Amino acid sequence: MARSGLEKSDVRKARDSLLAQSQYPSVDAVRIALGNTGSKTTIHKYLKELDEEEGAGGREKASISEALQDLVERLAARLAEEADVRIEQATNAFDAREQAHAQSLQQLQSELLASREASRDLEMRLHSETADHAKTRAALQTETVARRTAGQQVADLKERLEQAKLELRQQQLAVRDKQDEINKLNQEGARQVLELSHIKQSLYEQLTNGRKLEQKIEQLQAGQLHGGDLQRQLVGKIAEAELLSEQLKAAEAQLAPTEARAREFELLLAQATAKVQAQEQLGEQLQAYLDKISAGSSKRTR
Repeated sequence: MARSGLEKSDVRKARDSLLAQSQYPSVDAVRIALGNTGSKTTIHKYLKELDEEEGAGGREKASISEALQDLVERLAARLAEEADVRIEQATNAFDAREQAHAQSLQQLQSELLASREASRDLEMRLHSETADHAKTRAALQTETVARRTAGQQVADLKERLEQAKLELRQQQLAVRDKQDEINKLNQEGARQVLELSHIKQSLYEQLTNGRKLEQKIEQLQAGQLHGGDLQRQLVGKIAEAELLSEQLKAAEAQLAPTEARAREFELLLAQATAKVQAQEQLGEQLQAYLDKISAGSSKRTR
């Protein structure tokens, strides 16, 4: 490429210096003398102008070899000029490609930076998702254990409820049997009370008759009429009254254990009834607790 500010006088000085050293002032030699600066085309143009200004008389006629050398140098200068143009074009193309590559590299670096930032964001999100997943898994395991525990508790409570229902049925059957026994005892006691009432009524009638006989005896004794017969009747009635009194005492003695047994059965019936009520309350509480657990499990499932 041409040196900035190359003048014809510079080319003249370089040419004269070469001529003074008995060297041929070719384009390459002049350019070397100029410090490898300046365009060969410009140097060739200036040398041609200097030759035209000085004319053929100012210089010795060049030999054929010199003419050929000059032609060769001019061709070389032409080739060098074309080469410089091509080099410049290639340099410009290379610079354009280099700039495009630099832009592409900068874009790729920007995309790489964005990709790294996106990767970091994804890693952070992945860590967060992993932590959330671990928490969810732990919560799920806790919920599963809680459900299994609740299920086992429900199964146990159901089993206890069934056992309580079975015991309740057994208690109800026992109460029914005790009630039947009490009814039988009540019936037997009522029968014995009725018999005792009959005995008491008979004894009352005998005592009434005895009083009447005593009155008649007193009347008979006063009148001394039929004394012997009335005396015998009185003795018989007294004996009969004593027998009825003994029968009454025996009936009362027989009725006393029955009444005691009836009272005992009534006490057992009251205890059994209280136990049945307690079992029913326990069954209701267990059923309410099971319903509550089932409702809670349904809500968690939803």
